[in-house]
Amino acid sequence: MLSLVTGGTGYLGGRLVERLLEAGDEVRALRRRTSDVSRLSGAVSLVEGDVTDLGSLLKACEGCDRIFHTAALVKTWTRDPSDFDRINVQGTLNICEAARKQGRQLIYTSSFFALGPTGPAPVNEDHTRQTDTYCTHYERTKTLADIEVRKLMDQGLNAVVVYPGLVYGPGPLTQGNYVSIMVRDFLRRRVPGVPGDGAQRWTYAYIDDVVEGHLRAAEKGQPGARFILGGPVVSLDESFKVLSEITGLPAPRIHLPIGALKGFGWLGDL
Repeated sequence: MLSLVTGGTGYLGGRLVERLLEAGDEVRALRRRTSDVSRLSGAVSLVEGDVTDLGSLLKACEGCDRIFHTAALVKTWTRDPSDFDRINVQGTLNICEAARKQGRQLIYTSSFFALGPTGPAPVNEDHTRQTDTYCTHYERTKTLADIEVRKLMDQGLNAVVVYPGLVYGPGPLTQGNYVSIMVRDFLRRRVPGVPGDGAQRWTYAYIDDVVEGHLRAAEKGQPGARFILGGPVVSLDESFKVLSEITGLPAPRIHLPIGALKGFGWLGDL
């Protein structure tokens, strides 16, 4: 089995590459010219390309049995917001087109952000986002990409979509590894307070479980299937309480008003 992984040099994609090799797959990883490939095993075949370049994707897909599309721009901010549309939306449409033309199975890594805020009641994979307001351009573009992929699946695209929760676990401290960065800041006493009332609840997902979910989705998912890869649902206050119990450091007690944080964000944009 030859698997192509986009985003294989990243936090989640890198661990997926390792797991595919452990499972006996041949692995081909898409890399940009500037990508750091130091984490990848010498057993990985590297092919230069970019999700924004359809031609390079068509070449990368040749001979593959399946495609794992984990590549995305995972940041809270960039100077040019159109980067998110170019990579997360158009890049995903490009990999869908390449998979369709080559007749390959596609496993697309979306995000629980694409399903939107859901309130206190849990939802399943059939849930449709109920709001059209977004906290970040990452959330907005992952939502738009999910809408487009679902349209293509309705038209016959052989694809499966997975929605990881807030991924945590060992790995490089990229912005995709948000939880580890939060833990590091907590250990350094650099968390001044908890956003809002601290009651907001997140679905956490351990990285190895998320990777295993990708493999199960590829093996057992029927075309058009969608799977939430979630774990414990925990509030921010509860998260810091756990960190405090483990480390012995006090949890932040101050709750920062969302309006004030938005103001600081606006100043940061300027």
